[in-house]
Amino acid sequence: MSSKWIWPFELMEKLGEGGMGVVYRGRYVGNNRIVAVKLLPDDVAANENLVARFDREIEILKQLKHPHIVNCFGGVCESKQRFYAMELVDGGTLADHLQKHGRFTWDYVLEYGLQMCSALDYAHQRGVIHRDIKPGNFLLTKAGKIKLSDFGLATMVAAARITRAGKTAGTFQYMAPEQIQGKPPLSNKTDLYALGCVFFELLTGKPPFEADNPAAVLHMHLKEPPPRAITVCRDCPPELDQLIADLLEKNPDNRPENASVVAQRLDSILRPSRMGIDPFGHTANEIATPISSKLMPDEEAAPVGLSRFQRRLLYAAWNAVVILTVATTLFWVQASYWRKQSQSWEKAWITAAYGTDYTLQLAAVGELGRHGPLGREAEATVLSALSSTQPSIKIAGLQAIERQPASMKKHLAQILKMAKQDENDGVRAQAERTHESLKLASSGGGWGTLSTLFFWLSVACVLASPWLIVEKPWQTWWKSRSRDLVAMQSSSRRP
Repeated sequence: MSSKWIWPFELMEKLGEGGMGVVYRGRYVGNNRIVAVKLLPDDVAANENLVARFDREIEILKQLKHPHIVNCFGGVCESKQRFYAMELVDGGTLADHLQKHGRFTWDYVLEYGLQMCSALDYAHQRGVIHRDIKPGNFLLTKAGKIKLSDFGLATMVAAARITRAGKTAGTFQYMAPEQIQGKPPLSNKTDLYALGCVFFELLTGKPPFEADNPAAVLHMHLKEPPPRAITVCRDCPPELDQLIADLLEKNPDNRPENASVVAQRLDSILRPSRMGIDPFGHTANEIATPISSKLMPDEEAAPVGLSRFQRRLLYAAWNAVVILTVATTLFWVQASYWRKQSQSWEKAWITAAYGTDYTLQLAAVGELGRHGPLGREAEATVLSALSSTQPSIKIAGLQAIERQPASMKKHLAQILKMAKQDENDGVRAQAERTHESLKLASSGGGWGTLSTLFFWLSVACVLASPWLIVEKPWQTWWKSRSRDLVAMQSSSRRP
């Protein structure tokens, strides 16, 4: 793919385009670092007001150095081409994720909300009002970190206004009533209203107000009460639903004071779920009936949502169950097949061991000892070999017994008698070795039993893990002791 240059950057593929600029993936020639380069198009550069906004965005971003705000490396004007470079965030936007995957679970909204509030609080403390808070302006790193971007409409509270009073600027689905009416001065609470719209959309998959045309949506922002998130997202904690309602108040004075206060309320909802306490903040008696069923008795109650950690652990546990089940099935199928084969071979060897052919007798007794565990008939055949008149068959029988310590150690006395009284020196020597081997086997630590016990204990733990994760029986004691504390926390969080 061909590339073009705007020194000192090599511009590669286009990443996005909007009314205030085009963004390219770029390579800085100084150290080959990959960045995002935002250019003001030539046709837009003729508009002095838009050029002033672009220059202001550069100046604002230079002042904002925060882990949840896109880092700006500066910009220049070359041959009337205005541009600036910023860090490349390649995980997409929240709007992209909403379009591809649908709404977020409430715990994700809380986690992302804390990061959004951190960025907004930092900007607001430095007098910067963003004025265009929306899912499309929150970038996501591949590690799941939020980055606030696009300060093209931002204003400095202490600076002269570029947008004239009475002129509306922003994205209509997320505009506060005072922003729609163009009533100066705008404040940090204008961004908080838009933040409430973002929270609502992340939870429900759509903005709070929708209509066929922008004018109708703007009218809803001005006049109609916003819907409650919990009516769409059944597992939304009531405290989060109330926080969104407070952020969407028409009167700025009725909204939370600042982003730091919003973050504190988000954290008070999230903290109990991190500790394993019921995320709805209810006592043990209230947990039995989901809060959504109390608010909406005519609809089916939704189950309490699991946290992200619990979902991952539950997924891993069920995967382990499936893998264990498949492995066990394959093992028993294979074991059954080989057992049938062994039984057919065993019958042939037993028949040969009782035959008259000396060579076949010797080979059959030896083969019986190499495969096990021996059946009752095969065990009797090996023991009968000890009564043979042929020393070599006796030795083969003793060697077969030596290879089967688990089932043959009960014959220690008979083998010891052979070691002392048999007429053949070779038989006595083999009987003595077999006797010692069986003694060592009988005095072992029982590793086979322990390993079997450990295996079945592991199976029980894997099978029980989903129940342990969901029901959390170990928390019964904790909940009984912390019931009053949870109730106090819940009442203090409710406005």
